[in-house]
Amino acid sequence: MVMTDAVWTDDALLSGEEDTLGRLPYAQRAAELIHSTQSFRSSAVFGLSGPWGSGKTSLVNMIVEELQTAHREWAVARFTPWATSDISGLLGEFYAALAEALPRKRGKNVRRALSITAAVAAPAANVIPVAGGAASAGVKMAADALTKAPSWQSAFDKAAHKLKELKLPILVVVDDIDRLHSDELMALLKVVRLLGRFDGVQYLLAYDDETLYRSMSASSTVSPHDGTAERFMEKIVQYPLFVPPILRHQQLARLNAGFGRVLRQYSEDDPSYRVSGLIDCFLALLTTPRAIDRYIAQLHHHIPLLPPDEVDDEDVQVLTLVRVSFPSLFNALPMFRDRLISGHIGEIKSTGSPLEYEPFDINALLELVPLGKRDVARELLTSLFPKLHVEGQIATHASPRRQSIQHEEYFDRYFAMGILDHDISDADVQAAVTSAAAGEPADLTKLLLETTGDRRGLVLSKGANPDHHPTMGAGRIQLSKALASIANHLPSEDALPFSHLDQVLIWIADLLAELPKDTASQDLGVVIDQLADAALQIRAWKRVGSAVRRTHQDDAPPWFNQTTARLVVSAATSVVEHLQGGDDAELRFGVGYQIHFVLRHDPDLLRTPVRELLDAKEISLSVLASRIVSVRTILGTKPDWQLSPDFDQETFNQIAPPGDDPWYHEPAESNVDIRDLSWANRRRFVTGKVDPPPAST
Repeated sequence: MVMTDAVWTDDALLSGEEDTLGRLPYAQRAAELIHSTQSFRSSAVFGLSGPWGSGKTSLVNMIVEELQTAHREWAVARFTPWATSDISGLLGEFYAALAEALPRKRGKNVRRALSITAAVAAPAANVIPVAGGAASAGVKMAADALTKAPSWQSAFDKAAHKLKELKLPILVVVDDIDRLHSDELMALLKVVRLLGRFDGVQYLLAYDDETLYRSMSASSTVSPHDGTAERFMEKIVQYPLFVPPILRHQQLARLNAGFGRVLRQYSEDDPSYRVSGLIDCFLALLTTPRAIDRYIAQLHHHIPLLPPDEVDDEDVQVLTLVRVSFPSLFNALPMFRDRLISGHIGEIKSTGSPLEYEPFDINALLELVPLGKRDVARELLTSLFPKLHVEGQIATHASPRRQSIQHEEYFDRYFAMGILDHDISDADVQAAVTSAAAGEPADLTKLLLETTGDRRGLVLSKGANPDHHPTMGAGRIQLSKALASIANHLPSEDALPFSHLDQVLIWIADLLAELPKDTASQDLGVVIDQLADAALQIRAWKRVGSAVRRTHQDDAPPWFNQTTARLVVSAATSVVEHLQGGDDAELRFGVGYQIHFVLRHDPDLLRTPVRELLDAKEISLSVLASRIVSVRTILGTKPDWQLSPDFDQETFNQIAPPGDDPWYHEPAESNVDIRDLSWANRRRFVTGKVDPPPAST
């Protein structure tokens, strides 16, 4: 198996010079064993066993190299049984491989004898070469040899005698015999045991024990799990050898060498070391050189598909381990996306806390994993999705990064290994935010106003990440100005608590709350004035107030108090002017919003001028009451705004002067159109529904 900086190929090593696992001494000893047991009066079979991917073919090549280097008289025949399509072809390929190893001139008679033997053993194998070449390129057997039709024993003895006369030690290498179907395998073993047991010919078989025994069991020759397969092979193989298992330090060295070629992220200030915490999982699953190299090759392909700031490379490493080790489990993960991310099934527990969700039981997923590997798979899943509940588990080795697979907005890209149509690049968002903070808002404006739905939500989620916030006050002001301008063009969706507009206002609030205490209030005014109307300004400033209290506790910075006072005065003035407009005032939402904002901070700023207007008969009580009539609609349907019958008497009491007035006793009007939202209709609607404020107000 060859791994280079550029590409991995699953090619076997051709020479001991390429050995990196210290197996050359073992190959040398095996070669000496083969040589020392060679005799022209017998034949021996050596069996080299090891799991798939353990390096059997590489070790075979080293054994052959050492044998022919130390003992040049040896000839080696390579027999590839699984390259044929039937049993007859297998027999023909065997005799052809043996014939091909013979000297060109001295072996001519032996090749002819082998051809006759092959014809008797398998009449359909009529392409055995007489003058050399592979079976597929051979010539038809001589007609006279066919017509003599000797018995197999006679033909075999003649071929064996002529072969012995050559005094040529031959090693027949048969690799990957466990790839054969059961009937082909039994035919091959028959060849080795009987049909090809020529004196002076040694055999080196390479196979995986477990796979071999499973194929033998399928042939009904042996029974599974009772030892008959092992005893059967004892008759075939006299010298069992094994591929030395890769040792722990060799696993780690090979993994580290591979990681060194493909990894690209490391933070000296905050190293994660997550993967090192999962070392036992890697060692339990990557147990052969091929498994390690194949895993590293997968990383080499997948990690560069996304920039390092778009995914967590360590999540890619862990998820790739799941993919190469448990493909069925990997393929099932997207179907359980929400449950893996949340750790629950979305249903409230029937017992216990009323706010506790029923946890997601991952055992159903783990059934896709071989029983002996389920604990390893469980540890890998909880590392990727730390909200999964596993009884008794203390550490999860979870990712600390925002771009982790455990977060909803990043999950899909780990399976697509790209930025999907509904996704958006973190780098694009960060670049747009950086530009806006520098006074160039065009890119951020385009991202937020030319996208809709979930895609806009992703931009907001990534952009509002505190890691992207400017560190300097000037940058925060510039970014907030850009966001305020964008907010003017977003749908209000007032009834929705998590609307895109509300998220933008929260983003602005988080930016401003971190401003230094000595920031000039005029700088804040520039941001607030960027918002299109007074109601939106107040809505944004309430968000700023929450963020300031969270950041500064009870010690609010001067700029906050000064800007609040300015907004209160502005709102009070706006309300008074609106009242003076009477029924002809602008029909807009937010007047009530302004009224409540002023009453919360400085009621007299509104109460005093309103009462003066009432005393001067410039406005009426019905005009004041009309501004307190709210409107409503049913969510989830096409907006159908209607006047609300629930009049806010308490708010009215805080503004209107105490005492009685004839208007309070006017009868309520009937047949008022509740869908007519004009100020005149609101006055008619509220008449007869308002009580005079109590004298104590």
